[in-house]
Amino acid sequence: MNRLAWIAFALLAASAVRAQIAPAPPPPRVPIGYVEIADDPRHEPIGAYGRYLLKTREPPYVGAQAGIEEAKPLARAMNADHQLERMTAKNAADMAAAIVNANDAGVSFFLIDAPAEAFRSIAAATKGRDLLLFNIGANEDWLRRELCAPQIVHVAPSRAQLMDALNEFLVSKKWRDVLALQGPTPEDAEVTEAFAHSAKKFGARIVATQKFTPGADPREREKNNPALLSAINRDWDVTFVADSDFDFAREVPYRTVKPRPVIGAIDLEPVAWHWTWDRNGAPQVNTRVSKLAGGRHMESADWAAWMAVKMITQAALRTKGGDFHAKRDFILGAGGFDGAKGVALSVRPWDHQLRQAILLAAPFQVVANAPIEGFLHQRDTLDTLGDDEPETPCHLNR
Repeated sequence: MNRLAWIAFALLAASAVRAQIAPAPPPPRVPIGYVEIADDPRHEPIGAYGRYLLKTREPPYVGAQAGIEEAKPLARAMNADHQLERMTAKNAADMAAAIVNANDAGVSFFLIDAPAEAFRSIAAATKGRDLLLFNIGANEDWLRRELCAPQIVHVAPSRAQLMDALNEFLVSKKWRDVLALQGPTPEDAEVTEAFAHSAKKFGARIVATQKFTPGADPREREKNNPALLSAINRDWDVTFVADSDFDFAREVPYRTVKPRPVIGAIDLEPVAWHWTWDRNGAPQVNTRVSKLAGGRHMESADWAAWMAVKMITQAALRTKGGDFHAKRDFILGAGGFDGAKGVALSVRPWDHQLRQAILLAAPFQVVANAPIEGFLHQRDTLDTLGDDEPETPCHLNR
């Protein structure tokens, strides 16, 4: 072979080698919508007397970010590089329009951080579309029962799940008699009603319901003084407080006429997540979210946002980057998801509520993890919490 032929051969061989070792193209970018309302009052801090900060309440976007960061090492295996598209709307109508426009542009999965009422217009605008909406912050039971929209997956626990967890704990302790203190807001009334329904379900009972008026007006002392409100002619085992404004609840512990534990809005709260939960990989999740949040503790809505992203990315992994319908069927199917709570989580087919454990948390400790041992179900013990299939008017699986 002459010199020119050798050169040509060498060039062809080098070209073939370069073709073999050339890096594979990056996986396609797959957006996940994160939709919120500007100046959402649910995320405003709670203070007292205009000076003291009692609670910080932040948007749970950092939870979604943590889920995206966890998925990055698996991008090639998923054949998808998931990225968040944050959309901030002025109101519920604008939120619905933003979702429709993004869906037209190819976005199929959305995390919705909005008050419950916003879901009415969102559900109407997205009916029949190829998308899934993940509710990460609204606990209201009517979203699962009356609205009953097939395109919504409720990652945030329902109010029924939260109250059932609390009542399982009470009954396990044999604290069956409850004094209920109810605040003035519609939410306080809904929470008290949910607690009463759950108490009846598990064999506890409310011996009295006292409605309070927040404030320090001495003319209203019979309605704003915990001692006077608890001076009833019945004994009770525990004091339940429904106070969405957290103005009165903080005054209840140690101020009732009898020394009784306080539950509900303060002291022992049923939550989706708590920063002191230290099992099942929780410390790692807490650390990642806290770092992204500038040091603040991980909250329940952060967990729901993280969990929603994890459900989407796990569906992409298991379907090998399949189409929307394949991923939707996986999410809504019987497959389990790891929510760092020690049990496999799945979506209930009748109302699309995520089955999940509920943490019962004091300010600096998780006291118990519901379902409480001893409470059984014929199919899944997680279905002891919230609306079981025979109990709900929503039947998306029929």
